[in-house]
Amino acid sequence: MPEALRPVLVCYISGLDLRRIRPETMPFLAAQRDTSPWVAYRNIPSNELFPTLMTGVDPTVHGVWGVKIHPRIEEQLVLRPIDRVPDLMTTTAQCIAHFLTGACDLSAIPPKRRRRFEITRTKYKRRRKRPDAIYHYGDIPTLLEIVGTERSEYFFSSSAKPANGLLRHLFKHRNILEVVELYTLDRHQQWHLDDESATNRMYRVIDDFLMQLNDRCGELKRSLIIISDHGHQKITKPNDVFSLLDSLDIPDSEYTCFIEVSSARFWFHSDRARKQIPKALEALAGIELTPWQKMAAYGIPVSDSAYGELFAHLDPGHIFFPHDFYQPLANLFLGLTDRLQRSRLKDPRHRGNHGHLPHYDVEKSMLLVSDTGFAVTGSGPFTILDVAPSLLQIIGAPVPAHLPGKAIFGPAG
Repeated sequence: MPEALRPVLVCYISGLDLRRIRPETMPFLAAQRDTSPWVAYRNIPSNELFPTLMTGVDPTVHGVWGVKIHPRIEEQLVLRPIDRVPDLMTTTAQCIAHFLTGACDLSAIPPKRRRRFEITRTKYKRRRKRPDAIYHYGDIPTLLEIVGTERSEYFFSSSAKPANGLLRHLFKHRNILEVVELYTLDRHQQWHLDDESATNRMYRVIDDFLMQLNDRCGELKRSLIIISDHGHQKITKPNDVFSLLDSLDIPDSEYTCFIEVSSARFWFHSDRARKQIPKALEALAGIELTPWQKMAAYGIPVSDSAYGELFAHLDPGHIFFPHDFYQPLANLFLGLTDRLQRSRLKDPRHRGNHGHLPHYDVEKSMLLVSDTGFAVTGSGPFTILDVAPSLLQIIGAPVPAHLPGKAIFGPAG
């Protein structure tokens, strides 16, 4: 590793909608887009993009993409005594266990279906600063490990006032790479996108925070890099896929489903389910069905049906409700204890969401270097796999041979 590395601060803002970067809502960032090198890049259909951004490889390589079907699924389909307990009771127990220990992710899914999955998500591990979810995924290192665990650091915040809790912890002299994951906008828009004035105020808070980061980076001769992964679309149409499945009168032992807010996955354990369920799904408004063999077109080249046999993606503005993250008592608890989620108490359905196919405007992403010493030197179109090698190039660290992406930026002039 070269000694003369350039210190950088990466601010990854989940949910930063490029359509809202305007002088009246984000004056600092709008000006930066006029004067700093930046590109838009193509996203992938996933609700957990951090692993791909930080490893530079797609989910089939780093292995983090929601859930996989259990390799011994036939054993998991057999009924057990706990399956006779009402779902509300079992999921409440799981939610309490997850709150206390963090060890029961996807706790809103009843045990009889949850045990059918291998859960690959890392959000909760990462936010508790578990090293295995920050520095590497299996054998795949993240940028923090490539640069060096002793000179890189990760920070997370979902605070409505991120500057208050973050600024005093950043800009440590020993660090070459500091990564801030800011979840504030994502959470706000999920529950307040129907309130335009509140959303604009939150964007202004984030803009002020970015300006403070940029000023401090300038003082310390560090480069500020801003990453956006997607925006949010206002919700206009909920779809109840569970009621649809119940209406088919197909036993749930003949299929397995994983229902997210804007997408769903299905595995079929009988010819009847494989024939009837896709036909029923096609009748829903604003839905696109994709067999696993065609997911490579969206940047996820799966080699088998482990992550899903059939994928259903909704158009922007549409959601599934209920979904596998909704549990009535957990919804009440979150609404009472988190000010940003207070609107759950009035209506448990999201006000805004993402996770659609990457060609929609809501999924457009941005990589910006707030440093005029750099320029866009790569040729597009760019994808999410180009982010990691670009960050390493700016730092001056070698780009590992296993990264398929290309560096976007180089020295200006």
